[in-house]
Amino acid sequence: MIPSVSLESTTARDTSSSLSFLSSHRAVSVCTRELARLSDALTAAATVFAREQGYEPPTTRRAPDRCIVQLGPVALTAAWLRNGSDSPVAGELMTIVWRGIIAPRGDHLPERLGARYVPTPPVEVWESTFVASAASEATWQWHEDDREQPGISSIDLAALCMAQLRQALADTPPQAIAV
Repeated sequence: MIPSVSLESTTARDTSSSLSFLSSHRAVSVCTRELARLSDALTAAATVFAREQGYEPPTTRRAPDRCIVQLGPVALTAAWLRNGSDSPVAGELMTIVWRGIIAPRGDHLPERLGARYVPTPPVEVWESTFVASAASEATWQWHEDDREQPGISSIDLAALCMAQLRQALADTPPQAIAV
């Protein structure tokens, strides 16, 4: 006869030691909420900045895994890159500030109208990649390049990205800025 083993204690111990929070199914929905929080903060900060500086409101394009904020002649993109699975432990958040038009206003142009204005291709000004770390939803943080670096919250990451966007706008020649 085989001695009985308590399944509850074995399962709990094995689960906690072999499966980190970031590789769990629950972390996928937490990652989605953090990306939405980041997008909300980026959109709100860009709108406030544009209003304070007298610029046109920013153009935003949002999807569950990415956000584009176009503020005059500069833009910010934030995109969640999956690496083989939906698990946040394998993904990266790429943030890029551009000089140029990434998200056009959306005016309809006929397909064949003759010569059209072709804008200058965007140029990357700043780029950074972040990875997530968390033992629970409450401890979610973004780390630049690797998990050994100090982490920041989604709201603080939005502030960092907006600082880079404002710097790119300040470094843009005055004739390129449409007020």
